[in-house]
Amino acid sequence: MDRSRLSRFVNQRLQELPLTAPAIVSPFTSVRTAVEMMREGAGSCVLAVDGGRIAGIFTERDVLTKCMEDGFDWDQPLETAVLTKQPRTIQATRTVAEAIATMQQHQYRTLPVVEGETVVGLVRLGDLLKDLAEAYPEDVLNLPPRPHQVMERPEGG
Repeated sequence: MDRSRLSRFVNQRLQELPLTAPAIVSPFTSVRTAVEMMREGAGSCVLAVDGGRIAGIFTERDVLTKCMEDGFDWDQPLETAVLTKQPRTIQATRTVAEAIATMQQHQYRTLPVVEGETVVGLVRLGDLLKDLAEAYPEDVLNLPPRPHQVMERPEGG
């Protein structure tokens, strides 16, 4: 893939992408209900919104790291024990490159996108990879298994 095409992709503003609609719940929603929403198609997370502002995020990773102990109360509100409060967000005017850098730095797979303090969508690492593959199918599909490998002599018979 030539650098100018890749540069155009990573310099797109997030507001230009088809962002994923977030599943919105109250911070007082039960953990059980939030997990059921994620299982039924809300995706890998739910956003807890209170008074129009993000109070927190609850992700698949939170289910695995915070909810798997014996005797966990699945009917307690998210806010009580499992909600990641004041999650990082990114403004819709930021670029794909900035979103990727933020996700990589903090080991996130999903990042809420906001305009001001209003959530307008989610940017997900998997969606960005899919967008890249759809925008440049020839380049992505024709990548060798090890792109940096240099062959010393031609293969074949």
